[in-house]
Amino acid sequence: MVFCCPLESDVYLRDWNSLALYDEVVPAFDVLGKKSFHLGEVGNGAKMKLVVNMIMGSMMNAFSEGLTLAGRSGLNPSTLLDVLDLGAIANPMFKMKGPSMLKNNYSPAFPLKHQQKDMRLALALGDENAVPMPIAAAANEAFKKARSMGLGDLDFSAVHETLKKPDHSS
Repeated sequence: MVFCCPLESDVYLRDWNSLALYDEVVPAFDVLGKKSFHLGEVGNGAKMKLVVNMIMGSMMNAFSEGLTLAGRSGLNPSTLLDVLDLGAIANPMFKMKGPSMLKNNYSPAFPLKHQQKDMRLALALGDENAVPMPIAAAANEAFKKARSMGLGDLDFSAVHETLKKPDHSS
């Protein structure tokens, strides 16, 4: 199986039972991307994809909260993007998604409904392996709220919209 990470088109995950077969075909696959990984038995590629997407979804929620907090506390969210890009937590997702989020542009690269599905499946994988995941669970709730707002077909970064209006229900 070949899975492509939605934000990083040059990372490919493959799961093959046979290391010999993997070694035989990897040169052809390496033309498609920068790095290949042998993940062992069939199914591990799907698990890896869920773990990566769970981390990505959790990070997007924290990033959205940071952008909102910066703006509401009188800081310039664009300046926050510049500061983040220079620090230890600089990453391509913030650099790529941040400017469009500030413009309320959520053209789908990875639809929010698929991100929420992967969060749900990752939480189930956590349950199966007795791994508590409170941060991922909170992120999943934010994606569910975004879906209930009709944002499921937009990019997963549209979860930012859930923070736009103060929620006085709590």
